[in-house]
Amino acid sequence: MKQARLSVLSLLLVAMAATCANAQVFGGKTITMIINYGAGGNVDSEGRIFERHLPKHIAGKPNIIVQNVPGAGGLTAVNQMGMGVGVKDPPTTMGFVTFNPMAILTDDPALRVKVDAFAMIASVGAYYVLYGRNELLAPSGKPQDILKGPKIHAAGFARSSVHDVRLRLMLDLLGADYQIITGFQSSGAVNLAMAQNEINFMLSSAPAYENQVVPNLINKGVATPLWQIATLGADGKLSGSDKLEAAGVPFFEDVYRLAHGKAPEGDTYRGLRIINDLRAQLARAILMPPGAAPAAVEEMRRAVDGLAKDKEFIADYMRITGEAPILVDGATAQKLVKDAVSGLPLEVKVILKEAAGVN
Repeated sequence: MKQARLSVLSLLLVAMAATCANAQVFGGKTITMIINYGAGGNVDSEGRIFERHLPKHIAGKPNIIVQNVPGAGGLTAVNQMGMGVGVKDPPTTMGFVTFNPMAILTDDPALRVKVDAFAMIASVGAYYVLYGRNELLAPSGKPQDILKGPKIHAAGFARSSVHDVRLRLMLDLLGADYQIITGFQSSGAVNLAMAQNEINFMLSSAPAYENQVVPNLINKGVATPLWQIATLGADGKLSGSDKLEAAGVPFFEDVYRLAHGKAPEGDTYRGLRIINDLRAQLARAILMPPGAAPAAVEEMRRAVDGLAKDKEFIADYMRITGEAPILVDGATAQKLVKDAVSGLPLEVKVILKEAAGVN
């Protein structure tokens, strides 16, 4: 009995020592959260929810401040973090970034760091929806009739971004007449441009759609949802946002079938599926730069795991985004990045590089 009590005491002492060690990592410090798009956009809004709720789950309860570093379709911030530019202390620096798998899959020279060198803390998954100004659907109101309407002017962030590439692949598959106007710094700027009829077609994450697009464009009679991009499960079935499905928003595959009388296929469609399914699980990457201490990474992962059970965080996230958070743990996110780095079929890689404008 005495031996058992000693064993329990030993375990408690070890746990207390670990807690104290982790508190020393962040206690009395300020963590800088780098967001790779401008203030006011969807990634900024989502990142600030984490900024508010994450400290209470971190030993030492540090302050978190946000630093927006937009540019190059989100790659400027990733490059700076990876190269240590402006990073005074890796253990107190983290990123909440829109993940761009295209930069990895196409060996984009604009990405000047190895993404798998970052420590993945977690990722946030998302579903995606396409929407357009009402004129694109005239006169029938059916999504497939965008092929018969005015020329599509889609909003992009950067030629090589997964956002722009998914737009290009979908519109190429449909055979649409389109132009992508790229270089927008945030989704807020895109929605303003759509309201002013400067662009008429856009792709958005479901949370950003509910938070920004529905009140500012859909409810005001400016735009209409067109289709959502489903993810392909291990069982071969497509799945998407229950909320969008309940609203009658079809999948891209449904719209393609109505337009062409058959299901999409071929290497272009394979490329779309690969980058979309990867992006759906890594819509936002929560990461720490190379050089972050293992103890800091471990404590930050533990803190994000705590958010998954935090009712206040979940309620705040749903209030702002209109969707429940889809949290992917750090080990799974790290494996997703590693698998992406390992490569993909050459014929698909060629198509993706052409779509991204990468030589």
